[in-house]
Amino acid sequence: MPLRYVDPHKRHSRRYRAIEAFSRSGPGQFLAHHLWSRVDPWLYRATGGRYPSVFGGPSTAPLMTTGAKSGQPREHQITYFHEGSDPIVTASNYGGPRHPQWYYNLKAHPECELGDEKFVATEITDPQEYARVYGLAEQVYAGWSDYRLKTEPIGRHIPVFRLKPR
Repeated sequence: MPLRYVDPHKRHSRRYRAIEAFSRSGPGQFLAHHLWSRVDPWLYRATGGRYPSVFGGPSTAPLMTTGAKSGQPREHQITYFHEGSDPIVTASNYGGPRHPQWYYNLKAHPECELGDEKFVATEITDPQEYARVYGLAEQVYAGWSDYRLKTEPIGRHIPVFRLKPR
């Protein structure tokens, strides 16, 4: 399944904004964390990669990584967007106090797949580049602003990765 292109400059529809508003709410965050993270990979494959864009919400795709310690394949459904031809992913972990597990997997084994395309992940560490790209992320999904505000007081910096084709 080819990865759907997500333009960070695209104007969002009313439906998108409504889905985004619900997903930023307490019940929306609960469902995202406990239900949709388990259901999304199945729906993505069952719809040939058209889910969740068919509903008008933020685009997600399965990120396949190699376990940092186990070396076993790991699948995580994540939201992404593109800058040019490169997909960008943020290790926000819903604004939690720790990085998501896939962050450690990518640091140990940068080769990954998003959708069914193969990439090598590089963390964006330059402060100016990071600020610019994270600003694009916030245009794609306003919840990333919430996550940044939740993690700043505890000193957690949300990592951002650029995926380059392998």
